[in-house]
Amino acid sequence: MLGKILRFFRGDPRPERRERPLDDAPVPKLGLALSSGGARGLAHVGVLQVLEENGIEVHAIAGSSMGAYIGALWAAGFSGAALEELAAEMHDRRQLWRLADPMIPPMKGLFRGMKARAHLERSLGDLCFEELERKILAVAVDIDTKERIVFRRGRIADAIHASCAMPGIIAPVMVDGHRCVDGGVIDPVPVGALHKFTDVDRVIAVSVVPTFRDVEEGRCARDEEPSPTWLRRFGSALNGNLNLLARGNMIDTFRQGIRAAQIRLAHEACKRADLTLRPEHFFAPWHDYSGFRRFIDAGRKVTLEHLDEIRALLRPDLRSHELPTIQSMVGHDVA
Repeated sequence: MLGKILRFFRGDPRPERRERPLDDAPVPKLGLALSSGGARGLAHVGVLQVLEENGIEVHAIAGSSMGAYIGALWAAGFSGAALEELAAEMHDRRQLWRLADPMIPPMKGLFRGMKARAHLERSLGDLCFEELERKILAVAVDIDTKERIVFRRGRIADAIHASCAMPGIIAPVMVDGHRCVDGGVIDPVPVGALHKFTDVDRVIAVSVVPTFRDVEEGRCARDEEPSPTWLRRFGSALNGNLNLLARGNMIDTFRQGIRAAQIRLAHEACKRADLTLRPEHFFAPWHDYSGFRRFIDAGRKVTLEHLDEIRALLRPDLRSHELPTIQSMVGHDVA
């Protein structure tokens, strides 16, 4: 105020400092938080395809489990179309079983996960996080200390293997002294990781985790085909007595318990995103990779429906007060 008065009496014509014109403002950097979710996570491929087709740049991705898997391949240079081709390779259930490497006895998990890791290394090789131009964060959990581990250095294949190690199904993975399991257990939609470990300005969460509405409307009540034939019922009964993964058996009960907890975790995480995309939730077993096409289509559909909102979110003139307030969370390991 004193400076204004002095300039008035001196007749100083200098204008006051102005903010940089909005036309020169940089486009906000976009981050994607890709959720866990088994085969349903293939919806992330459809989301990336639509963003690519519309020239929307993604600065960084944080992913848990399947979200980390897809995010890592994208960061390594695979386009949305190439990701769909990889998904198509798994459409045959026999191909999926070729990746199975049972543990005998199954003390740490049903499978070692090394064949699936070798399959991933066909695409990623020995790539390290530091070699990528695109930024990717992979989330896992140290099962001993209960810490969330956010991988952003070292071999990518190690991190993805750890992030996808579903407890009880895949044996825990040792990485840098941490005994790791699936990141979806602790952080199914890793929005916070983007806020904490990257310089993105806007975050879009893509969640295939069921919502409270899905639960209320009964879409999570069954994981098998409604009204099966007598032959299917017979096969299901036989399977139930032989297969630990069968509906109602030990591993299935354990997995469903984790899934129930993920619903609330995902709900809270999505509150911290600037926009949340939720592909349609429909009947499908978690391992239904043969249905890759409809999962990808669901990702495309929800992204196209929100394309105007995504573009608006990336306007350089969007003021910070127009964005949702990010609530802080308590805890050293919680971002």
